This record gives sequence, C-alpha cells and structure tokens, in this order.
Amino acid sequence: MAYICLEDMWTCQLSAKQWDSRALRQLPLCLAASTRTAYNAAQRRLQDFCYLRQLSFPPTDQSVVAQFLCSIADRSAAPRSQVKVALAAMSHMYANYGYNNVCDSYHIKMLVEAVVKSGTSVPMARSKVMPIEPFRELFTSWPQNAQLDIAELRLKAISLMALVLMLRPSDIAPKAVRFKADGSFSDFVFSTDHIVFGDKEATVTLHGVKNDMTRTGFSVILQGTSDIKLNPVQALKDYLLRTEDVRAGNKPVFLSLLPPHRATNAGTVASILNKAIKLAGLEGRGFSAKSFRPTGATAAIDMQCDPDIAMRQGRWKTRSVFYEHYVHLKPPPALAHDILELHA
Repeated sequence: MAYICLEDMWTCQLSAKQWDSRALRQLPLCLAASTRTAYNAAQRRLQDFCYLRQLSFPPTDQSVVAQFLCSIADRSAAPRSQVKVALAAMSHMYANYGYNNVCDSYHIKMLVEAVVKSGTSVPMARSKVMPIEPFRELFTSWPQNAQLDIAELRLKAISLMALVLMLRPSDIAPKAVRFKADGSFSDFVFSTDHIVFGDKEATVTLHGVKNDMTRTGFSVILQGTSDIKLNPVQALKDYLLRTEDVRAGNKPVFLSLLPPHRATNAGTVASILNKAIKLAGLEGRGFSAKSFRPTGATAAIDMQCDPDIAMRQGRWKTRSVFYEHYVHLKPPPALAHDILELHA
C-alpha cells in the first residue's frame, strides 16, 4: 500500500488546477516541518486503519472516524495531543479533497471530550524548574571570559541567555525555512545583525522562531549584571569578538567549533545546555535543555516581575499557557500556618 502524504495530496489536487511548480514547492512551508511530519504520521495510521478493515480512504462515514479516534486513544495514557494531531491532519485531508469535514460534527467533538476525560490515566508532565544557584556557582568559579576556551565561552553565553531570555534551543537556532525566488530553500539564521549592543544591555531580535507566525520577529532586552562573571551581555559580546575572524556569510551568532564554522543547529544548542546542566551538578534529576525556559519564567514571577513584562520577554501570547505550563508557583512559606492556626 502506497501512503499518501499531505504534500502529495496538495500536489495532486493543485496540479490539476494548473498551479505552477513554484507555488506547489512553496505551499508546504505554510506548516512547520515537524507539524507536517506529525500530520503525515497520523494520516498513515488512518490509511492503515482503513486498509486493514477494507474501508474506503479517506473515510466519509462518521462511525469510521469515531472508531479510529478510539483506537488512537487506546494506545496512549494521555491521548489528548495524539487525538488533537489526528483531528488536525484529517481536517487538512477533508479540506484538500473538498469533502465535508466529519471531524466538525457535534458527536465527534463530544467523543473527543469523552476519550480525553475518561482515557487519560496520567497527569500532564511539566518541564521541571531548576535551581539557579548551581549555575551561579559554576560560572563564578570559572576564570574570566578571556581565559575561557571558545567552547566554554559559548556554553556560558548560551546558558546565561537561556535563563534570562527564557529560551528554547530553537530560539537561537531557528528551524524555520526561507523560500528563495529561484526555488531553493535556506534556513533562518540567528545573525549578529539581530543583536544591537547598548551600554549595559543588548536588544536581541528572535526571528523565525516558534510563535513568530507572521515572521515579524520578537525584540527582547538582554540585560547585564553587576557581577562580570554572570553578565550575559558581556559573555555574548566577548564570544562574538573571539569568533569574529571565522564568522562569514549570513553571520550566525553561535558557530560550530570545527571549520567551516557553520551556524549551530537546535540539536547542538540543546546538547550545550544539557552539558551546562551536567557541569552545574544537576544531571540525573530530570532536567533538560527545555528546563531553562520555565526556570527563567518562574524565577521572574518569584521576584515580583510584572507578568506582562515576563511574558513579553519570553514571547508568550496567552497568560493561560504562561501560568499553566511554565510558571511553577509555590505557596508562601506560612500559608498552612495562616490557614490552620490564625483562623483557629
């Protein structure tokens, strides 16, 4: 059985409508590569489901879609995300073929509510918040920036930026793709052109990152500190000066250590952050490169930072996502005492 991916469906339908090759080549970029991969995987599962039961594909019978969604839910202890991806993939499929979207029916929506509420057996896992003191101890124990090697200085600059700007690895190693007029593709690059240094701070523009749907970019302020060994602005500035001679082309900020010194990708940035966690003595405690973002967010709110400012710094669009997924608040130390004893 030959699988049909989303890109193939678009090409088949739109070639028949006389779309040219240039438009067909650029169209898939409306979705991130990871999103297309997830949708295509869901569509393959649907094709397998229909094939094994000798059903037509794509299914137009509501009962078939209901069975398929239940089969997905049965394979997961927390089915919400997988069901959500399947629904989105099927919605694209029906729209492409011009069919009625079975997923929009009242009963399918109620079934989704049911499988999420009754089929979820484990709570949502949240990225853990790290203690920041081990990172302070790590970097204050290191020599001055001038005595660090390039790998150490790169790790220090990335780690301090990740905490202060609440970064994902892909924020400074974008996964977005640019389409050129000649039909070729190029990666978005976090460039030195995206950094403007002031006296004690730097304005950083993050472009082509997650949530930058219109590609207008996010402008955030990287502030310095009084302790020179913990100063992210100084670490970044010193790293850029030390690597200036090997930076070429689109002038990426963070470079690979070996020639030809290309821009680091998100996987490399994640490895660097994981190494920082290890050097800080936090390895084996469930922390990862994804922990820097909630750690910075939680620290900001703990220090009474205006939530709107913290959200802007971390590029969150809604308070619900910010507080439910990234900010791990703790009750005041005396809360139990105040409730149980002061009201006795």
